[in-house]
Amino acid sequence: MTGKPYHHKGILIQVNSASRNNEVTDNMPYKPHPRDMKSRSRLTLSSEKSSNSKGQLSNLEEEFIFAAEFGDIPTVKRILEEQPNFNVDFNDILGRTPLRLAVGNEHLEVVELLLDRSNAASIHEALLQAISAGHEQIAETILKHPKYRDVKRENKRFGETDYFFNTTSEDSPFSSDITPLILAAERNQFEIVQLLLLRGETIRKPHHYYCNCQECSNKLVFDQLRLAKTRLNAYRGLASSAYISLSSNDPILTAFELARELRCVAKVEKYYKSEYLSLADQLSEYLVRLLDKVRGHDELEKLLNKKKREADDETYEQLSRLKLAIHYSEKKFVAHPSCQQKLVSIWYNDLRAMERSNWFFRSLMVFGVTSLYPLLAILYLFAPHSKVGRFLQYPCIKFIGHAMSFVTFLVMILISSAEGTTDLSRLSSFPGPYKHYLWYKNHSRLTLPEDFVVRTCRPEVIQIGLSLWIIGMLWQEIKQVFSEGLYDYFDSLYNYLDVAVLTLYLSSFTLKYVCIWKVNVALQYFTVRDPWEKLLRSDQTAAKQMYWIIADRFYWDSLDPHNIAEGLFAIANVISFTRVSYILPANEMFGPMQISIARMMTDIIKFLAIFLVILVAFMVGLHNLYWYYPKQVREKVEFMKNNITVRAEEAFGIPDKTVRTVFWSLFGRGDATIVELDEFEHIFTQYVGYWIFGAYNWCSVIVLLNMLIAMMSRSFELIQEDSDTEWKFARSKLYMDYIKSGATLPIPFNMIPSPKSVWKLCSRISSCFCKGEAGDVRPHPGRIKDVELYATSPIATNTGWETARGSHQANGIKRFRERMQTTNGFVRSDSEPNLFEEKLTYKRVMKRIVKRYIFDMQRENDNNDDFDEVKQDISSFRYEILNHLQSREDESRDCREKIKLMEQNITHLIQQQTLLLSILEQRKSAEIHQNGGHSSNVPRTKDEVESEERLTAPPLLTESAYSSLDEPSVDEEPLHQLSLSRHQCLEDIPEEDVTSQREDRRLKVRVRSDSQDTNTPPRLSRQQTLDEDNCSTDDIIVHVMDENDANDNFDAKL
Repeated sequence: MTGKPYHHKGILIQVNSASRNNEVTDNMPYKPHPRDMKSRSRLTLSSEKSSNSKGQLSNLEEEFIFAAEFGDIPTVKRILEEQPNFNVDFNDILGRTPLRLAVGNEHLEVVELLLDRSNAASIHEALLQAISAGHEQIAETILKHPKYRDVKRENKRFGETDYFFNTTSEDSPFSSDITPLILAAERNQFEIVQLLLLRGETIRKPHHYYCNCQECSNKLVFDQLRLAKTRLNAYRGLASSAYISLSSNDPILTAFELARELRCVAKVEKYYKSEYLSLADQLSEYLVRLLDKVRGHDELEKLLNKKKREADDETYEQLSRLKLAIHYSEKKFVAHPSCQQKLVSIWYNDLRAMERSNWFFRSLMVFGVTSLYPLLAILYLFAPHSKVGRFLQYPCIKFIGHAMSFVTFLVMILISSAEGTTDLSRLSSFPGPYKHYLWYKNHSRLTLPEDFVVRTCRPEVIQIGLSLWIIGMLWQEIKQVFSEGLYDYFDSLYNYLDVAVLTLYLSSFTLKYVCIWKVNVALQYFTVRDPWEKLLRSDQTAAKQMYWIIADRFYWDSLDPHNIAEGLFAIANVISFTRVSYILPANEMFGPMQISIARMMTDIIKFLAIFLVILVAFMVGLHNLYWYYPKQVREKVEFMKNNITVRAEEAFGIPDKTVRTVFWSLFGRGDATIVELDEFEHIFTQYVGYWIFGAYNWCSVIVLLNMLIAMMSRSFELIQEDSDTEWKFARSKLYMDYIKSGATLPIPFNMIPSPKSVWKLCSRISSCFCKGEAGDVRPHPGRIKDVELYATSPIATNTGWETARGSHQANGIKRFRERMQTTNGFVRSDSEPNLFEEKLTYKRVMKRIVKRYIFDMQRENDNNDDFDEVKQDISSFRYEILNHLQSREDESRDCREKIKLMEQNITHLIQQQTLLLSILEQRKSAEIHQNGGHSSNVPRTKDEVESEERLTAPPLLTESAYSSLDEPSVDEEPLHQLSLSRHQCLEDIPEEDVTSQREDRRLKVRVRSDSQDTNTPPRLSRQQTLDEDNCSTDDIIVHVMDENDANDNFDAKL
């Protein structure tokens, strides 16, 4: 009888199943191989404490758990059949049940045998074990088992869907909140996740960290650590690529939102920060892999232009999804080659020659556009939809225009700084005030000049130009806030800089214009004599008006508006030049450098926070040490006046001096002798000052500055490691600002109202009263559409996971694999023109991408799965062979015992025959002696014949014994196998025993032959000497049977 064939990757392994026969296993129990017993002994070593706590296993339980672990199916079947009430839920010293051991070693047949007798807890743990180990077939078997279905049905009926408060065994490797779906999702087991989703399983999204609902409050009181781990495990399942791919209609949007949520949770739950950030990075990698599956321009357009969140809503806007990725800071998604290719193609539009040209051609292009831009801008104002208007709307041309506008603004700032004050008008330039000033000079007791320079009373040309640019910048920022919203506007750091620059410039120019207005008012005030007369009488009003005329800043107040205006203007100019960094990412050479500098600024801010603490600490200490020595403090308590000045007084006597000394010593501007007290012989105070000042320099210069250098170096290295992604992300943000519609003309042309702006204003007003639907994006011309191949009709479009969940539930993983191993059901329309075509939508594109992704993931996991299958098949085959060899060994042992018994019977028979012959010889000799040397046939009585029969009959060899020797021990075993076994048994008998037995038989037969006469029965002539080389067990049996027949004939004659 042949065993069950094992098929694996085209290899057929045929195993003899004699060891599977119940009749054999019942008589011959399985004995483990010595190597297995040795390995098992290492696992069963335990302390007495463990044995007492768990209880020792019985011999039957040890045999059963060993058979379950190593896949000994016959032994498991035998024990289950012989013990109907056998409990299979016992644990070994490590807390493992036979079912868990069978699942862990992937013995599917053993698992099927144990499921009917296992309880719900063991089945649940076995399912988790199968999912964790990736045994998909076993997991599917458990999920489809009636016991598991009944348990799930009862839990749902009683509302037990939250596993937070469940308690599991301490020996269980899985926590109570781990569900099969969460575990399968963490392991990215697509088939198991698909099967669980078809059964209605879902992963509940955790509540917010600061949620105060009753459920969260109860969980927080019950166990805070379990609540944190439950939230983490739930997010691990939700962030799984398998779960998102199979459960979400829009995996890209789901990954965007979930990654952002995980980064927010990482900021709150600091103790799991690295875990949450790793999950967010995992989602970013998942998005990149989805983008890798995009095959054509049409699919990429649908993917990047999707606007609304609903998957069924086919509303599109140019690069809407890419803008969302930038908003969520998905740098890897934005820097993907597909997104960058689409972005660059939109950036240059019809000017692709500019993209492929060298730097010289680009320079000429920029110079030509810059030179003609004022004329082009005027034409755009009157004809925005002309060729010139469309040319100016190209993103790259818009960028050139805005960049040149900003450069012009910076040039005007440089001119303003280089010229300084150009208006040096004197009072004599104003005849009315000057005439009365001469009268005032003659009557005043003060020595006054004949003429003097007055303040600026009119704005300069450069100031007017700067004012126009500032107003244009303000209008541009207002439009940006209106279009993007306040929240999105402040999402960019450069917008903060713009707000700061505008605030400073507006404040500065406002103060300057106020000063000009004040000067004009004062000049008008002094055009008559009466104010001058009041000035002679020291009138305050006239003095205040005179203050605004004098240009000499020696007489100005420290907080004069003009001084404040110039200070604000100086700060704004610094920020304006730093604003140049906004356009640097457009260049591949300067972009990464600018990003590195921006990252270093973060390190500098962190350093300043620490340095400020050190600075304040030592500043307070040094000031408290030397507060007495300044003259203004010391003179209040001096016993006798002295004119002593010490160096510590000038450095640390006053708080502001202490700050300056401590700060500039950081850059090597301090002297070590500034702590000395000179004539004051306060040695202790001086030494303490040396110690404190030296400790400050050591902490700040040696420690803090080197730490800052190390931090900046690390930031630079991190940027360089991922410089390409960082630069592409920064460049994409820059490109998106110019790709979006609006803001075509730069400053100051944006302040001129155009017919287009008026039309847009009217459209916005009308849209407030009547809402319209957004149109679809015009597809790219000349592309070949992708269409689906329908097997039956165009209506059968719902295949997969979104609708037909119940129809394929029974097929399970097999159906899933069949779908994923096909060509995804898509062909090119140019190869089959008669196929049914349907409009390409975002939902269809996502279905395609997800199918391709799952197919590639399954192909990557095939190698590992095949290796595991081969390993398990080899393990099962090994124990099948061991069982078969054990059964053959038992058969050989039985044969050897029977042959030994047969040899004993033969020896006894020969002894009886020898005794009988001797008796017969004696009787014959006696008869001859009585008859005088002649033999005579004397009839014997019946009692004498029966006594001789009893003597000659072998008491141990009966017909049943001979039949047991002739028949095989197994009905199904062929006769030639028994013959081979007997030959093998003879090989196991020592050669010396066989030779000695043969010699004894030869001697006995030879002796009997010599003592016989012509009346000897025929049987004696057949006693031939056995050949040693050709002797076999069958020959011995046949020979003995012939001897019995001869004895019967001889007895009859007697």
